[in-house]
Amino acid sequence: MRIHDNLIRLSATDLVGHLACRHLTALDLSVATGKRAEPKGFDPFLDALVKRGLDHERGFIEHLQKSGVTVTTIDGPSGARQVADTTAAMRKGVDVIVQAALVQGRWEGRADILRRIAMKTNLGDWGYEVIDTKLARETKGGTVLQLCLYSDLVATIQGELADKMYVVTPLSGYEPIEFRTNDYMTYCRFVRVRLEAAVDGAASDSYPEPKAHCDICRWDRECDARRRKDDHLSLVAGISKMQMGELERNAIETTEALSTMPLPMSWKPKRGAARTFERVREQARVQVEGRRLQKPVHEVLPPEPGFGLSRLPEPSPGDVFFDFEGDPFVGEAGLEYLFGTCVTDDADALQY
Repeated sequence: MRIHDNLIRLSATDLVGHLACRHLTALDLSVATGKRAEPKGFDPFLDALVKRGLDHERGFIEHLQKSGVTVTTIDGPSGARQVADTTAAMRKGVDVIVQAALVQGRWEGRADILRRIAMKTNLGDWGYEVIDTKLARETKGGTVLQLCLYSDLVATIQGELADKMYVVTPLSGYEPIEFRTNDYMTYCRFVRVRLEAAVDGAASDSYPEPKAHCDICRWDRECDARRRKDDHLSLVAGISKMQMGELERNAIETTEALSTMPLPMSWKPKRGAARTFERVREQARVQVEGRRLQKPVHEVLPPEPGFGLSRLPEPSPGDVFFDFEGDPFVGEAGLEYLFGTCVTDDADALQY
């Protein structure tokens, strides 16, 4: 997100970010309008993912070059020259365009790959379809939104929307996964309109609710600090969004307030069983006590027959403890399953 010629320009990253978290849109907008600085910090995990992503893209480009096609790369940061070079390459009819710079109105983007195909367009007897390279082995909704946006931007140049768009994932032999463009375009345009409305409305009515996107978000530290300052209910271990909603509707809006909620409860939740709310209340009480004492606090729950660890059979000399682990940085696409076992030998010593 950036301001160019007095217009807030939006990108595929903004589109995917808005779908993941409305508050992210508000934060990025505040940076674009000069109201705050970008967050500073270095995350080695994210840095490694970026490098692996670039390696994967380079590998696919080399694969295309070995097949004998002509490849044109659009170098440099997005600007008028890069957009003009992309359009010129499309009109020339080169086989593959790497890092294509696309702009239409307030929307812009850099598509990983444009591949020439046979179709009737403003360019002639050819047109272009979009290919994106991603590290994830399962294509996510945000990736499909990116493909749709790029396909739409390409269509403004060639006059026709390509029927298909593709993702290249690791361990696929660089064989693109196909998606029918029109199956997803309506939803993409809906999200685009929603993002534009949020930006034009200053996107102010948002709060940094914890999201799955937080794991890879540059604003994670700031949002976490805000929640801790507010003593937000999401700080309670094991609490659900549904439970937070029920509690807030009953004027219980902080971890501290939840920790002192009278038991038995004086109100009946519209959703969920009362005992589950009592459980998170007790969890909040333990956490608040730990904050007061400035040390970890725990309480041992009484065993319940047929529940939790009580469901395990009695120990036996032949028991094998089996564990699954993973490593995202092994090989081309990470290691999904790493097996580990632990047994006891005749001397009752652990063997791994």
